[in-house]
Amino acid sequence: MNQLDSPCAIKTKKKLAAALKELMKNSTFDKITVSDITEKCNVHRQTFYYHFQDRYELLDWIFYNEIIEPFTDNVSSENIQEKFFNLFETMSSNKKFYQNALKTNGDDLTRYISKVASDQFTDIFRNLSKESGINASGDDEDVLMAEFFGYGICGVVMNWAIRGMKESPESITRRIEHFFENCKKLKD
Repeated sequence: MNQLDSPCAIKTKKKLAAALKELMKNSTFDKITVSDITEKCNVHRQTFYYHFQDRYELLDWIFYNEIIEPFTDNVSSENIQEKFFNLFETMSSNKKFYQNALKTNGDDLTRYISKVASDQFTDIFRNLSKESGINASGDDEDVLMAEFFGYGICGVVMNWAIRGMKESPESITRRIEHFFENCKKLKD
């Protein structure tokens, strides 16, 4: 086991993440320093730098661990709607943090999240296409469709957050479910 993946290291990363999330309830990311984060959770600055290169890497870690990994882990056509609901519920329950985070260095964060989503969606799409009957004709087409869905879904999620998360997690999940149903109908 890598030292940075040990239970103690994960606990420290979660502590740093919780501190950043708490600080972002009242301040924008750009105004928060590494010192603010370490003071909030009562650790040394060097502890922060042992785990993360900078604040952006911590922010990426939060997005990956709270949004991307839970969504992509064992996704299937049977549970994709539940995965979407959980994603929206997670973001909604930490509304201020996610809204502030998505405003942070917007284009860079958007590109990062979209790229990760697209990469992850390639595998998801290949699995779902086998189950759902939406089949591409080859690897190039699989990648194109995965990019289309990955970037599109990411855009929907980010716009929902930036617009204030006014639509409930249930409602936005139903809308995405209808979108996928309509895609299946197009195939037929």
